[in-house]
Amino acid sequence: MTALAYRPTAPNDRPPKRRRVRIQRVRVRMGELNWLALLLLASVVLLFDSLVIARQLGFIRLPGELTELDMARSGSMAYVELARSSLLRDELTGVGSAEPALSGAAEAIARARSREEIGGELAEMAARLYSSVQTDRARAATDRVAALVSQDARVRSYRGAEAYVLITPHGADSTVQDRHSALSRATAQAISKDPFIARSPKTIELVVDQSGVSFEVGDPVVQAGALAREIDSLHASIAKARQDAGLAELEGPGVVVMAYDAPSGYAWDEIVHQKDVLEILDSLFAAGALGAQVGGERVTATSSVRCIGPIVLVNQRPVAVNPIHIYAVGGPAALERALRPVSTRFARTGKRIEISRESTVHLSAHTGGSL
Repeated sequence: MTALAYRPTAPNDRPPKRRRVRIQRVRVRMGELNWLALLLLASVVLLFDSLVIARQLGFIRLPGELTELDMARSGSMAYVELARSSLLRDELTGVGSAEPALSGAAEAIARARSREEIGGELAEMAARLYSSVQTDRARAATDRVAALVSQDARVRSYRGAEAYVLITPHGADSTVQDRHSALSRATAQAISKDPFIARSPKTIELVVDQSGVSFEVGDPVVQAGALAREIDSLHASIAKARQDAGLAELEGPGVVVMAYDAPSGYAWDEIVHQKDVLEILDSLFAAGALGAQVGGERVTATSSVRCIGPIVLVNQRPVAVNPIHIYAVGGPAALERALRPVSTRFARTGKRIEISRESTVHLSAHTGGSL
């Protein structure tokens, strides 16, 4: 490309002469420029990848950044403090003998050189904490029993045979087995409700005799006798529960009730229906009946009484009607008295019930049946 330019040729006043000056431009090939840009971009990417890999391998750390070991140590220290706070909040004895385990764990974690060492120290701390807490609970429970028993005037004046007392904690309360009644009722109740004793990890045994109270294991013969009596008591409780549930036979004084339809009654309210049977049963149980039976069917908490036309089903099994026989064990006078209002309501529609007191009423055990 050619352009015109002007410049002076002589220092005079004549007009300058014009000369032609050739201007050349440098051109760079596009291919060469692309290769330079790609090379620069690849260098930047390679440098960035190297930094990332070095960061992941731990060769490079950001300013103020914690290492994995530092993070593990910090979290473990926080866990130790959380365990201490939990003991202070939840344990009646506080930290107690667990303090050395907590302090020792904190010191060992501070010296640890790897995350594996920290993990192992936390596991050992947990085991030591459990043992310490159990020891504190057992000691506190024994101290509480000793304090309560020492204040019992009945124990101080006890003159009977050697009495073996077994206290079984359940977490919320405790069971006191005192067959010789060596403890006063107030002391036994205080022991059963005491929260320190209830959280003991093991049973507490003591022997009361004329010389005082001993927490040493008593005579095996005395223990065996007490435990045998406790087993007998449990068997009796189970038998009583089965009777109350209707799962075992029951016998005792009571009443026999016979519910009749109205003579030649065909109307709905002249026939004994399920609501009438249920009304009789409700009145009997409200008056203290220990058990009841309709026909040959024992009534339980899950029993059903239904009518399908003239048929009455108890436990989904038909029973004889007109009269319907209802048997109940309990105080005969109270049961009969509870049924008088029912008898009055029956009479209004021509129905009637007959009640007979019996010295012995036998109820069979519930043998199943659908609801």
